[in-house]
Amino acid sequence: MMRRGTLLLGLLLIARPLLAADAPSVQVQTVLLKQQPMADTVSGYGVVSPDTRALQTVSLPRPGQIAGLLVSAGQLVKKGAPLLEFASGASATLGYRQAQQAVHFARSEVARMAQLADQQLATQSQLAAANKTLADAEAALRAQETMGSDRALERVTAPFDGVVVTLQAAQGDRLAAGAPVLQLARAGGQRVLLGVEPSDVARVRAGMAVSVAPVFDPEHEVPGRVQQVFGMINPQTQFVDVLVAVPGGGLMPGMRVHARIALSRKAEWVVPRSAVLRDAQGAYIFQVRAGKARRVNVQTGIERDGLIAVQGAFSASEPVVSLGNYELRDGMAVREGGR
Repeated sequence: MMRRGTLLLGLLLIARPLLAADAPSVQVQTVLLKQQPMADTVSGYGVVSPDTRALQTVSLPRPGQIAGLLVSAGQLVKKGAPLLEFASGASATLGYRQAQQAVHFARSEVARMAQLADQQLATQSQLAAANKTLADAEAALRAQETMGSDRALERVTAPFDGVVVTLQAAQGDRLAAGAPVLQLARAGGQRVLLGVEPSDVARVRAGMAVSVAPVFDPEHEVPGRVQQVFGMINPQTQFVDVLVAVPGGGLMPGMRVHARIALSRKAEWVVPRSAVLRDAQGAYIFQVRAGKARRVNVQTGIERDGLIAVQGAFSASEPVVSLGNYELRDGMAVREGGR
């Protein structure tokens, strides 16, 4: 009888490690909690346009006709590049010739008055009046030359590096003095008119930093700054407009962009988005302690670039389960397959 009891005891001692080895466990991947700055942001979409302070309208101060239009809308131009050829109108040419004749007549009149004054046949006041008439005629001639009336055909060039925004006239058009021909935008200065949700716009202030990126190329980010926050809903978009200045440029006018306005920035504990689960009790994560999964309830915060900020009674030194956590229960054994 004693031999049978001893045999049973030996079998139990052998089976115990085997049963422990067969205990269920889940293979998981873990990461360590890390602390990094996270920015609370408000997002919006908009279209890039040139900064109005960088726009310049090209016009001619005299009437005439566009003999040749050498650029197209949207074209990039360098300083000194030809934009158009302009032929002076008949009235401008006539005005210049009349100014020339007035100068010639005034000069001859001054010479005549000076000769008469030497013979004491004209007074000094008459000579002074003749000199005044000459000065006025020469000023009128210089004004005509400044307007370009002395040039039958003029080639107008770009005053700076930029892009042709709009064409307001076509080749062959006859224009009055000062009529706009085209509009140039100086290279560099740009702005974006963003549409922001009305519920978010109350948190946006002028001067806040903005990150702007093309919709189809989110990696190409350029910095900007909020310039103005509008006070009404745009009836066409149903969003509130926020004007963002992009002083460094780097985007193409007309491009559709996505922008993030940085409201605040502070250090947060972050984990991958996949590490956070939710149930009826709220958000939670699993940490690994002594080979077992321990559930930790958390409050989530800012989410960006696949990371999410968390707060709770977690241990910063214990790894967090990032993959395989959907199969876990509190206290379940785990096998770490990667970190």
